[in-house]
Amino acid sequence: MHSCGGAKPPDGSIAADRWWASTPEDHRPENPVADRDTFPDPMPFTREIEVALAAALAAADRVRALYASGVEVDWKGHDDPVTTADHEANAMIVAALRAAFPDDGICAEESDTSESSEAAARGGRCWFIDPLDGTKDFVQRNGEFCVMVGLAVQGRAALGVVVSPVSGVALVGVPGEGSWSIDPSGARTQLRVRVVASASEARMIGSRSHPHPRVTALAEALGVTDLRRRGSVGLKVAAVATGECDLYAHFGRGPKLWDGCAPEAIARGAGALVTDSLGRDIAYDTAWLGLDDGLVVAPAALHALALAELARLAALP
Repeated sequence: MHSCGGAKPPDGSIAADRWWASTPEDHRPENPVADRDTFPDPMPFTREIEVALAAALAAADRVRALYASGVEVDWKGHDDPVTTADHEANAMIVAALRAAFPDDGICAEESDTSESSEAAARGGRCWFIDPLDGTKDFVQRNGEFCVMVGLAVQGRAALGVVVSPVSGVALVGVPGEGSWSIDPSGARTQLRVRVVASASEARMIGSRSHPHPRVTALAEALGVTDLRRRGSVGLKVAAVATGECDLYAHFGRGPKLWDGCAPEAIARGAGALVTDSLGRDIAYDTAWLGLDDGLVVAPAALHALALAELARLAALP
């Protein structure tokens, strides 16, 4: 166990032009849609959004306080840190959801694994919680972490909330309805993916902590020269939803269902497609929690090109 101190990160380690890292005063949404900056009426899952957003914001406040004061770091396994912030945020969100929706399943990263697996496998309505997505980045103090709460219905991501503790900005999305950023004042801005004329113009994003050669190979195959690296699955998927980037790809083991549900709902609400690396929808009604076949997130045309190149690369001797 070691301490994650409360000193501020080095200058320049957090870019102020990113929604998840800016201060509330500096935040400027990338894709404002002037004619639709409020939720549609009627909005599906209105009560669920209210509860999930309130729980995620409260948990983010606690995470932010612990980030400022410093926490002890423990280890769940090799290269897998966990902190007091993870546990406290997990408990807060689980308690809020159980009180509001006692009949729903809950699959949470810092809860009992067997109970989470059983809840997911039952299908129906199940909440997926990552109380601190990007714990490594929290420990490294680079600002690249978030709180995520997602709801799956009949095995499909139906609602997502992602909150940046650093900026206080939340992203909320419902597939088929839309996705929005909500700043600390409550102002909402609808999100739309960016559409590029050719794959070579795309901005691609991949993992900083878990780099994979297939990410680089895919970028080269598509002619992409702008390949960015970041912590937190949620922040990388959100980068596509906000239009900062156009393609996110992850390969190899690591992410779990609670990493996928909330950001998938937001990305799909903003117009992206979200599948595994074989082009299959992500199923959340399974006892196996790993997203072992990867993630590919992009607008439709770019998504199709990425899958085609992945298939071609896989067929090479």
